[in-house]
Amino acid sequence: MDLTTILSNDQIAVLGCFGALAASGLFAAVSFHFGPAGKKSLQKTPQLRVSPAIDRPESKNTRKAA
Repeated sequence: MDLTTILSNDQIAVLGCFGALAASGLFAAVSFHFGPAGKKSLQKTPQLRVSPAIDRPESKNTRKAA
């Protein structure tokens, strides 16, 4: 089955553009996954423990609404 007999030149060019976009997106995703930015995003970040706002004296609101 020959694509040149089924599709026009413009349609083949559009399909080629979509294929190039898909290939470049796949390449970007793979390079991000294996690159330094992707490795940093996979590392677990330590969870900060925050005490409730009631225990902290600076959290008391002394401002009054108008």
